[in-house]
Amino acid sequence: MKLKKCFALLFLIVGFLTVLEFVFVRGMFTWLIAVAASILAGGANILLCLRNRQWMDAALYLLATVALCMGYLVIAG
Repeated sequence: MKLKKCFALLFLIVGFLTVLEFVFVRGMFTWLIAVAASILAGGANILLCLRNRQWMDAALYLLATVALCMGYLVIAG
């Protein structure tokens, strides 16, 4: 249970930093770091939730991860 809380806190921190980077910086290379960190933190939480058979939590992390990266994909496209 402690591992799940650590990964959830990691996702919150990474998500907050991603939002700050998108709003204030939108740098040439910093978006790659923000998107990669969001995908890694979200993916770790998704796998942890799937391992514990928490389907709704896994879907929520998937939705939040896609939402964090969606703005960058619109800009890059």
